[in-house]
Amino acid sequence: MMTFLPQGDQTQMTTTSPPQTIPPLQTVTTTDAIHRLLNPRRVAVVGASDDIVRIRGRVMHLLLKRGFDGTVFPVTPSRAEVQGIKAWARIGDIPGGVDLALIAVPASAVLGVLEDCAAAGVGAAVVYSSGFAEEGGAMAEVQARIATLCQNSGLRVIGPNAMGFYNILSKTAATFSPAAEIAPVDLPAPARGIAVVAQSGGLGFALYNRGVRRKLPFTHVVATGNEVDLEALDFADHLLDDPAVTQIMMFIEGVKNGHKLVPVAEKAARLGKPLIVAKVGRSAAAQRAAASHTASLTGSDAAYDAIFGRYGVIRADDQDEMIDIAAAFSVCPGGRASLPRGRRVAIVTSSGGSGSWMADAIEQAGLAVPLLSDALQARIRPVIPSYGATQNPVDITAQGLDAFDQVIEALASSPEADAVVIVAPLGSIGAKLPFDADALRHAIARAGKPVVFYSYTPPSPEMTALMAEVGTAIFTTLTGCAAALAHLVRYGEAMDRLASAGSVAIPAMDAIADRAAQALDTLPRDGLLTEFQAKRLLAAAGIPVTEERLAGSAAEAVAAARALGGPMALKLMSPDLPHKTDAGAVLLNVQGDQAITAAYDKLSGPVAATLPDARIDGVLVQKMAQAGIEMIAGVMVDPDFGPLVMIGSGGIFVEILRDVAVSPAPVDHAEARRMIGRLKAAALLAGARGRPAADVEALADLLVRLSHLAVAAAGRVQEIDINPIFVHTHGLIAVDALARMEDTTGRERAIGPMVATAAAGE
Repeated sequence: MMTFLPQGDQTQMTTTSPPQTIPPLQTVTTTDAIHRLLNPRRVAVVGASDDIVRIRGRVMHLLLKRGFDGTVFPVTPSRAEVQGIKAWARIGDIPGGVDLALIAVPASAVLGVLEDCAAAGVGAAVVYSSGFAEEGGAMAEVQARIATLCQNSGLRVIGPNAMGFYNILSKTAATFSPAAEIAPVDLPAPARGIAVVAQSGGLGFALYNRGVRRKLPFTHVVATGNEVDLEALDFADHLLDDPAVTQIMMFIEGVKNGHKLVPVAEKAARLGKPLIVAKVGRSAAAQRAAASHTASLTGSDAAYDAIFGRYGVIRADDQDEMIDIAAAFSVCPGGRASLPRGRRVAIVTSSGGSGSWMADAIEQAGLAVPLLSDALQARIRPVIPSYGATQNPVDITAQGLDAFDQVIEALASSPEADAVVIVAPLGSIGAKLPFDADALRHAIARAGKPVVFYSYTPPSPEMTALMAEVGTAIFTTLTGCAAALAHLVRYGEAMDRLASAGSVAIPAMDAIADRAAQALDTLPRDGLLTEFQAKRLLAAAGIPVTEERLAGSAAEAVAAARALGGPMALKLMSPDLPHKTDAGAVLLNVQGDQAITAAYDKLSGPVAATLPDARIDGVLVQKMAQAGIEMIAGVMVDPDFGPLVMIGSGGIFVEILRDVAVSPAPVDHAEARRMIGRLKAAALLAGARGRPAADVEALADLLVRLSHLAVAAAGRVQEIDINPIFVHTHGLIAVDALARMEDTTGRERAIGPMVATAAAGE
């Protein structure tokens, strides 16, 4: 944990004056408040110092040095002047008011300073001081009091424990990060560019640091710290509306109010502005423990992945990958029209080995390096040496550098390629470029597709700048280049999928809701449902379930078996027994009156006796189902994101294989088929080793119906688990199921906006 105020830098801000009256809360939208915060005209630096090495002096120094053209007011009771500017003892003494307060005082003094800010009508504050909720104890309570102050006064706060922000467009460096000094101060602000929003200031400004060195255009960097008031998603939501922002990189450790995520993700998709997100917390320790397989497979991280996957949010694993992805999007300024329309990549190289290596990386990333047509090869062949290659990769050889321009133009303008990668050493700008910059600029502008470079030597700063100026980007790793292009392709596919969502009507939705409501009226309001009870819900949604009857005596079991006909499965029913097989409470292939009676007596007698605390509802007599490909489907209601629907490989090894796909509910048939197609089991369903194909459409229909049941029952049903589902050549059947009820109809829940948004998207 970074300590923002080291020993010896503990200037105390006096708070002993009589308490001031805080003005009544004025209604200001969050987006308006953030706009004013990021574009202040009058800024107070509370705790300002002449020592620019220490944070409280550095904040003011950077604000002035980076070209802020508003008015700066140092606030400190110990100096008449700071860094050559008149100082004020208290923020309330400043005539004319203040838009933004930058607070660098000891943690113990922060609450008093913020109370002064609220009383003085200050619009917003950035709190750099650390040692609040992250320290625990009494300081966690202080942070809670700051939150209450914000709610009651309308003062908006970034932090505490924040590194602040840098608005490059307005030249407002409200931070102490050295990264704010990287770019020349006289460099014009970009017309359009990348915004960074991070809960970690160090990582947020590190992304900016790395990106600037690759000549990527940035508009904003915002580090939100402990998020006592304003959150990362608040800033992302606001910045998406800024026409200068074309994409947003985010670093998220956790989301306080998860219901904000879906509207932000949906807005980003609607505007065609990529969200590139690093979300930590993939480990098993972060997963939620629950009764069903579904819950263990649909942990908190899977919930994020489900939201990200639905709305085309791009998840990155490290800083370099985030920068590579942002660089790739930066060469697609035309939105969907300039993204790859397919997966075909053309490669032109001056090094045969490097070109082949790039081809391997491209195909490993899920893209294709197709053979070029005879006509296109014939267009290229006359301009390269006879010993070059035209198939793809196109190898112009080291002796054919003069052909770069013509080959790039041919590939960039050809409908046979959806993207072009140029492999060339760009280590020195040299006396003669291997291509004409103007010709390259024109070829890229006309291409309507990504045209990027991979340099197998470290590129020079001059070459990096030149490539950015002509509208392309340089990648320095094979895998980084290939993965970035693959992300462009998948993002374009996600945008197309979202654009067509809702084109398939689902007339059963209202009927499912009505039948589910009727079924719920007959079921317990809390706790686990037995298999017999859970299948009532499934049947209400039109999901095929096994033929079965509940017996309360051996005679009833025999009568049920006679009526159903054939071999039976007998199962002990108890809401306290979610996993019946593990308890020996399932007997299979039982047939004949005597065998049925013996099986009933065993389950209701010796087996039940081993479960003295279990409530016994009877014995389920179930007609044995025809075996098929075993699948699992389920529902988990996330406390922040609402109902999630899951499909995966079923059977007893489900949690070992963990072959699952998750999506927010509801889903339409296209999304259901996409989820099934993502499974490893998709090949098995398609008919592996000469076996007949399974009924994937029936499985997709089950998933659609289950997802609408999840939405209809979201206030009552917390989990549904169907395992196994036997999928046949024609049709399927749900063999076993459980559900967990939790009546939340009278409680305030955060899932409403998510459900509404998801439904609208369908």
